[in-house]
Amino acid sequence: MHLFKAKRSGQLSFKSTLANYSPVVLARNLRRSLLQGSPWIYSEALHSQGLPSQVSFCQIKDHKKNFVGWGVFCPKNAIAVRVLSLSKNKPTERDFAQAMQRAWNLRKDIISPETNCFRLFNGEGDLLPGLVCDIYGSLAVLQFDGEELWEFWDQDFIAEWILKNTDCETVFYKPRHDMKHKSQLWGEPIHLNRVEVVENGCRFYVDVEAGQKTGFFLDQRENRNYIKHLSQHKSVLNLFSYSGGFSVAAGCGQARNVTSVDIASGAIELANENWKTNNLSEKNHLGVCSDVFEFIHEVKEKFDVVICDPPSLAKSEKTKPAAVKKYVETFAAASKCVVEGGHLVLSSCSSHISFSDFFDITQESLSASRKRGQIIRVSGQGADHPYPHACPQLRYLKFVDLTVYQ
Repeated sequence: MHLFKAKRSGQLSFKSTLANYSPVVLARNLRRSLLQGSPWIYSEALHSQGLPSQVSFCQIKDHKKNFVGWGVFCPKNAIAVRVLSLSKNKPTERDFAQAMQRAWNLRKDIISPETNCFRLFNGEGDLLPGLVCDIYGSLAVLQFDGEELWEFWDQDFIAEWILKNTDCETVFYKPRHDMKHKSQLWGEPIHLNRVEVVENGCRFYVDVEAGQKTGFFLDQRENRNYIKHLSQHKSVLNLFSYSGGFSVAAGCGQARNVTSVDIASGAIELANENWKTNNLSEKNHLGVCSDVFEFIHEVKEKFDVVICDPPSLAKSEKTKPAAVKKYVETFAAASKCVVEGGHLVLSSCSSHISFSDFFDITQESLSASRKRGQIIRVSGQGADHPYPHACPQLRYLKFVDLTVYQ
């Protein structure tokens, strides 16, 4: 296999990065919290004197200057330190390779002829802070949680490990939309705008290059499978449908008809294509390119199942109050599209909206639409999206199915 490598803009190799470290000292007594598994240290919790001026491998010391652990120091981020290890021994390349192997071992139960797309590395949830890797068949897609984590991680080391230890033949680094540097490719060339995958027996084309996130919302896999079994002989409305994940799942579950609504014409085109590639009758699927926030106030038809999974509306704590108001308005309008006794399926991917917030939003939404609900299912992200036991805010995906009545 030929290995393509792009130059990494002066980045150091992992061996060079880990050769030296800078001490960071806690200004607060957070030792117990860190030993209990908290993965983050915020900037205000550090003594400002003597801090490095750039991204650094660091040794964490408590307020009494006793050793606590090792981390990545990010001077421009509110999360100033991402914890790497609590071991007294300094982490090495071998330790990170072992963490990647543990992550791969955890996913082996997911891989089957029925599913070949999943998350391989989920950042802090796999003790690999800020590192994300999604698998689409023989393609691995890398992303990092910001510029500073991109600077720390050795992409060549990660790509070579994936090519050597998994079934992937290609590794693609896709910068987030807010990052300035270019993408990279290792391994075999591939058409990144048309990657075919299978999930629980449903087939999808994924646009890795231009699509959202790494191309597909893999965290909803188990919830899509739930919709597949829920939808038999039912009419389904999928709001914010993107490339038709829930729509195709409903169709494969023998839904009577499915309507997909999204503001992006490209998303609707891909949803239509994904519908057809599963040999589903075209007459049973309607793709509507429309602003969902307008559509739900205008539509007259009612559906047996309404799925409302908007993009993250709360980008920060500052925008949370406005986002909560928008969620309530949107969910209330969506609930009016459901037949009496039908299913209202609500979801939020915003990490700034907790499960408690989400239940409050659900309650306010039903109250605003003068509906009553029975909660049938509550869930979140799939098993390939683990999170640290001491960081419940990384259980970011909320999903609830309610039957609703007047």
